[in-house]
Amino acid sequence: MERSKNLVRCAIYTRKSTEDGLEQEYNSLDAQYDACTAYALSQRHEGWTVTKDRYDDGGFSGGNLERPGLKRLLADIEAGKIDIILLYKIDRLTRSLSDFAKIVEILDRKGASFVSITQSFNTTTSMGRLTLNMLLSFAQFEREVTGERIRDKIYASKRKGIWMGGPVPLGYNVIDRKLVANEVEAKQVRQIMQLYLKASSVPELVDELAKNDSHTKIQQRKDGGTRGGVHFKRGNLYHLLSNRIYRGMTVHKGEAFQGEHEAIVAEELWDQVQVKLAKQGQGGSSRKVSARTGLLAGLIYNAEGTAMVLTHTQKGNRRFHYYANRYENIGDPIAARVSARDIEDIVLGQLSQTLGSGSQIQSMMLDGTYKADQLHNVILRCSQLADELTAAKHIRKQAIVRNVVDRVDLHEDRVVIKIDNRSLLNAIGAEGSIQPSSSDLIIEREAIRLRRGKALRLIIPATSAGDSMSLRDDKLVALIAESRAIMAQIGTNPDKSVPTLAAEQGRCRVRMMKVAKLVCLDPYIVTAIVEARQPLNLSPGKLLAADLPLAWADQRRALGFG
Repeated sequence: MERSKNLVRCAIYTRKSTEDGLEQEYNSLDAQYDACTAYALSQRHEGWTVTKDRYDDGGFSGGNLERPGLKRLLADIEAGKIDIILLYKIDRLTRSLSDFAKIVEILDRKGASFVSITQSFNTTTSMGRLTLNMLLSFAQFEREVTGERIRDKIYASKRKGIWMGGPVPLGYNVIDRKLVANEVEAKQVRQIMQLYLKASSVPELVDELAKNDSHTKIQQRKDGGTRGGVHFKRGNLYHLLSNRIYRGMTVHKGEAFQGEHEAIVAEELWDQVQVKLAKQGQGGSSRKVSARTGLLAGLIYNAEGTAMVLTHTQKGNRRFHYYANRYENIGDPIAARVSARDIEDIVLGQLSQTLGSGSQIQSMMLDGTYKADQLHNVILRCSQLADELTAAKHIRKQAIVRNVVDRVDLHEDRVVIKIDNRSLLNAIGAEGSIQPSSSDLIIEREAIRLRRGKALRLIIPATSAGDSMSLRDDKLVALIAESRAIMAQIGTNPDKSVPTLAAEQGRCRVRMMKVAKLVCLDPYIVTAIVEARQPLNLSPGKLLAADLPLAWADQRRALGFG
């Protein structure tokens, strides 16, 4: 049966960000619903009627669309069951501009609209849409500022040693929002650490605890249920053995502070456990290094002389490797980790450059007795080793590095590489024929931690064209090459536009046009990018996003070339 033309079906949507107060008989969602119902009744002369279904989202953020009530609402709009969405305020629907655009697209496609009963907007006009976008921008800004304020509060509280919630660690209870030692569980924690010192590995410790019928701590859920109370697994034990809460500390994103709670593990026992963890971890000196392990595993140390271990994170099918401190001391300014690729590239580059430099090889043997032909032979073989270090496969590079490099010390602002002279002569087959200097060769280079996009990179700053290749950004160079390739296509197809060429090649039209404009880039800028002399903050994204002026001098200023 076809519905009346005057009937306007109204669905009321309500939302509350937190669950606080929802257990009350009359809560915020009910208040929003009643206010919207009253507004709909005032519009009965226009044919407005409220649907029977309620669309409530209690305890859901407005920062995304992952809300069950909203999903049901949008599904009913797609099915043609709703003409108007009634809201108490617009930010109840969403606080995100991008999500708002998606919702408006669905409404426009189905000929539906929405009404905020406390805010008057006519979204059929351009001015109304502009005003609404401005309001949503402030709503999104408020949400982001609130998130920053909460994160800052958590950080400030942890700096004061206050426990800020989360799973209660074994060995403690929570009383008045503070960690209080549970002597029975604390004894269990100490026993686990003592058993680990006797065991050969953590997997063996897992089996031992299973035989003893040891269980993880039982955690109480908010809904009254429980979790935990199961046998320990490797992940549980690694976390327990390295959890600095047991030393009376609070930790925030790798940074440790003295906590208000009592330490339940003695310092001597704790240090013994950490030393064993460091030795058994990936990259520890007692671990056999395989071809898949990092080039510097067992060779790299932080500024305090403590060995750094190889670790990784997973994102989809990609694995990112890092050299990291096993744990940081309170107030330790040294970065907790560094990209394995960055530091390995720096060490390989500096080692190759040093081996290829005849003057540096000669200075290494100034204290020795040698003839001119012997020196020439050593320099030649070192140069060959440098070429091999550049072109060889991973397993060969690893063998060279481990035979030649004594250690790598990573400081906050520099990298220090120590070459064992005798091992180097042995690696090139010249040991015994020439006497090296009594002091080993030290390579020291300034290093900078630079944030590019979302990644924190470690680079050697450029001082000259020959000393700056570790700073070369291959993506920038590829953009320059791509721009010339696009212009070559345009030259060979003068009758076709860039959008046409992009469609034929299945490429993004907008990006292709942005890249094509780079052909007008100042030759000085192009040369600087190829020679790795560009500003440190010049990224591919910034180069494409820049609205470049035509004048070359203005281009240099816009991109930070001075």
